[in-house]
Amino acid sequence: MPQKLFGTDGIRGVAGESPLTPEFITRIGAAIGDLLARASDSRRAILARDTRQSGAMIEHALAAGLLAAGFETLHAGILPTPGVAYLARACGAACGISISASHNPFQDNGIKVIGGDGFKIADALENEIEVRAQSENPARNKKFGAALSDPGVVRAYENFLLDAVQREPILRGKRVAVDCNNGATFQIAPRLLRALGAEVSTINVEPDGENINRGYDALEPRAVRDAVLRAGADFGVQFDGDGDRAVFVDERGNYLDGDFILAIFARDFAARGALTAHAVVSTVMANAGLEESLRALGVELKRTSVGDRWVTEAMRASGARLGGEQSGHIVLLDGGHTTGDGLYTTIRLAEILARRGEKLSALAACMQKFPQVLLNVNVPRKPPLENFPQIQSQVAESRAVLGDASRIVLRYSGTENLARVMIEGLDSVMIAREANAIARVIAENIL
Repeated sequence: MPQKLFGTDGIRGVAGESPLTPEFITRIGAAIGDLLARASDSRRAILARDTRQSGAMIEHALAAGLLAAGFETLHAGILPTPGVAYLARACGAACGISISASHNPFQDNGIKVIGGDGFKIADALENEIEVRAQSENPARNKKFGAALSDPGVVRAYENFLLDAVQREPILRGKRVAVDCNNGATFQIAPRLLRALGAEVSTINVEPDGENINRGYDALEPRAVRDAVLRAGADFGVQFDGDGDRAVFVDERGNYLDGDFILAIFARDFAARGALTAHAVVSTVMANAGLEESLRALGVELKRTSVGDRWVTEAMRASGARLGGEQSGHIVLLDGGHTTGDGLYTTIRLAEILARRGEKLSALAACMQKFPQVLLNVNVPRKPPLENFPQIQSQVAESRAVLGDASRIVLRYSGTENLARVMIEGLDSVMIAREANAIARVIAENIL
């Protein structure tokens, strides 16, 4: 039985350890090339990476396998994952491959395979890649490909982003604080925001290969909050390591996660008659405050499992054009993009601010957050949580204590060895107490 390689967001692990060894990565590249050569007329793959020190090794090992399979590799350098998705379509490639472990620490890395349509490849193709990479001969082509480098492809992605607002200086006279977490956006984000007229204050834009995501907080970006208040900025934005997530801080220093941003976009979409399917898609982690905010618009919140791929798939199936996750993945399918993109989200949000002539805090007032606690529990393995009577008993007890107005969600992280406990309710003290009780039982039982 072949080893399972793909998780919720590509292949991920510690760089240099199985499955991310140079030898096996080459087999993965060969398997991708061999399979896509049969499914696509194109023989081109776009490769890009974030700032991790292991990125170059993985990029070249992947390229070796793809070249052996007869593919041409186009190397875009350091680029956010959404840029790879855009370029896969724009360049007529068979696929794009982003080498990144997103918000994980620098020791980790990953391989995200994106189809020529700009969307993540299907589960069935992932399964085939796994089987072929672990077979005796993953590549059969005897005609080798060429490795190319073209700085123009990065400019093409930048032009796409600027064209979303007709290259208007929508941020003229505005101050923006940007935290790039020493990741893939460290050059492109400040450059784009300045091109739109902003006075930009930057933090964490000096990657050294090891400091990517150091201090990263997906929901309470303290560093950028401090920068906003220090500079008197109009807003702040924090990107994760590969730039597909963005969370914000308003001019008062309030944290605005993806739920707030979805609520803001929903009102703008509704006002412009662009809210197709009369629904917004998010996950089971979305705060009930978002649901209430959308209900006031007469709009349904459709919930999926956690993961931006599930959000995007539900959007495509339902015809919705707006979706995302609390963690900052915002998917806007109304402007030619195919994936969550922190830069695209920021530019589109800036356009709303400019058009409405309001402060970000005023726009965010359309949603009131319900008290919510999210705890992470380190676990050595991920057996089904329902198999542990002690855990289920504690959950039932906590539900009885908190009442019907509460929500309890237990799940494993798709990318790290963590169990996540989320509780939402009316009393912040009570939900914190019950979340800690559940987390304690998980730690005691999953050894």
